[in-house]
Amino acid sequence: MADTRERPPEHALPEHVTTPLLTLITARSMDEDYAHVAQKRAAAGESVVPRARPHWVSLVAVAVLGVMAAVVVAQTNREAGVDELSRAALIERIEAQSGQLADLQRDVGEVTRANQDVASNSTVVQGQLEDLSTRVRRAELNTGFAPVHGPGVRFTIDNRPGIDVDTEIRDEDLATLVDGLWAAGAEAIAINDQRLNVLGGIRNTGRAVHVNGRPVLAPYVVSAIGDPRTLEARLLQTSEGQTWFGLVDLLDTLYSSENVDDIRLPAAPERPLRDVIELNADPAGVQEGEGSAP
Repeated sequence: MADTRERPPEHALPEHVTTPLLTLITARSMDEDYAHVAQKRAAAGESVVPRARPHWVSLVAVAVLGVMAAVVVAQTNREAGVDELSRAALIERIEAQSGQLADLQRDVGEVTRANQDVASNSTVVQGQLEDLSTRVRRAELNTGFAPVHGPGVRFTIDNRPGIDVDTEIRDEDLATLVDGLWAAGAEAIAINDQRLNVLGGIRNTGRAVHVNGRPVLAPYVVSAIGDPRTLEARLLQTSEGQTWFGLVDLLDTLYSSENVDDIRLPAAPERPLRDVIELNADPAGVQEGEGSAP
């Protein structure tokens, strides 16, 4: 009879081919490592059977770790209360500082508004001061209490040599010329650099002529600021001017005039006012309406 048992195929695949790759790598890697270590120990004459380490070392290590964990937990629990108190104190301090900051911010706002009000008032006051300064300068120009310059006419008057006292130029003669110049349109007048205004005067003391209380000597230089093209002609048209030119002919006075492009006159000397009070002011010097409610 023929043998019917199955025979393995002649070309059956080896085990390392049919085994899964991951299993094969793990098994062979571990086996080769163990074999390598065993060979080294055998060569050194050591036993290839590993010695078991005593288990009490592991127990001690576990016990130490347990004690350390317990200490950490206890320390954490003990410091938890302190941390909570510190946190509460910090929150309270922050709230207090926040309140102080709010107060400071409110104060800063009030100071800022006050500064803005002061700046606004300062602007108003500055405008008022500038207006007052303009009015003062204009008043000084009109009253003669400010130095001025401008075009005009300069008159030179002198006595002829050898005349007697009765024919000398006197204060009233110069006053007649000055009045005629005012009437002719002169804006500022000075005699020998003594500026004339309503508080000044021309008078004789003996034979000397005084202007603003100060003596002046001949020749008398009368400087008048005004339109040089018309000032002298208009002087001749006034009654005072006609009287003046009549005196010049009668007294045989030396007289000359010249047009000047820029005459510079000083300010009139100031005199304190003792009895004059502003029209809209009471005797105490307070204007009407000041200090009363609108």
